[in-house]
Formats: sequence, C-alpha cells, structure tokens
Amino acid sequence: MKKILFTLALMIAAATSLSAQNVDDLFKEFRDKPNVQFVNIPKALMSVIANKTNSEETKERLKNIELVRVLQIENDKKLHDQFAKKVKELSKKDYEQMVNSNEEGQKAQILVKTDGEVLKEVLIISIEEDECALVQVCGELRPEDLEKMGDFIK
Repeated sequence: MKKILFTLALMIAAATSLSAQNVDDLFKEFRDKPNVQFVNIPKALMSVIANKTNSEETKERLKNIELVRVLQIENDKKLHDQFAKKVKELSKKDYEQMVNSNEEGQKAQILVKTDGEVLKEVLIISIEEDECALVQVCGELRPEDLEKMGDFIK
C-alpha cells in the first residue's frame, strides 16, 4: 500500500511540474504571434545605452542589468485569454511577490528573485481587459536602483 501511495504521489508531482510554465516558456510561446510586440535588450545593448547617457550614476545602474525583455499583447481577445491562462500556470516558486493588485479588470503583479540584498530578477505581469504585458529585468539590482531608474524613465 505504501508503495502504491508513493508511486501515486510521484506521478502527481511529475504532472504538476510538467504543466507549470516558466518565464522563458511564456516569452517563447507568445513572442512571434500576431498582435504581439516583443523587445529583447541584452547586456551588450544595455552597455551601449549606458554609454550614451551623461549621468555616471545611471551608467553604473544600467551596467548591472543583464537582460530586459518586454512582451505586450494588444487587440486580440483569444491570445489575451491564452496568455492570462498561461500566467496562472506560471511557476512562481522561486519568486517573492512584491505587489499583487486586482482592481476593476486590471491585474498586476511584481515578483522578484533575490540573493540577499540584491534583486537578481524583477518580473512585472499586467493583465487588463484589452492588453497584457510581461516585463523581465535580470541583473544585479538594489531596490534603490529601481527607484532611480523609475525617476530616469519619467
């Protein structure tokens, strides 16, 4: 009996892990579809951008970013619904939830992976009635870096 229960538990665990999506899977599945905008900014391009700025502080902060990826879906209800379903299946076990908002047809989450005081990855998921977005920033960031970059973007 113990053997049967153990085998059943292993099968359930395997099925659960196979159905869980990771962030890379989401980008790969949706990036080439119609009505999807996908932007990939690797470290090399981040360095070029950093060298174009006049602020030494901004240069240093940008040089700590390894990768930025943005995926946006607009004007496609079917694709929107598929994306929302896949986000629910997204494996979030390695992430800490920083923000979770669910207001009047707008859902937003900010998830982070940390290593001590350093943020290794920031994941922003936004699902609204007519559009969805997924933003991933990887590197070695401190919380104050994000605040400064937010000021820079404004």
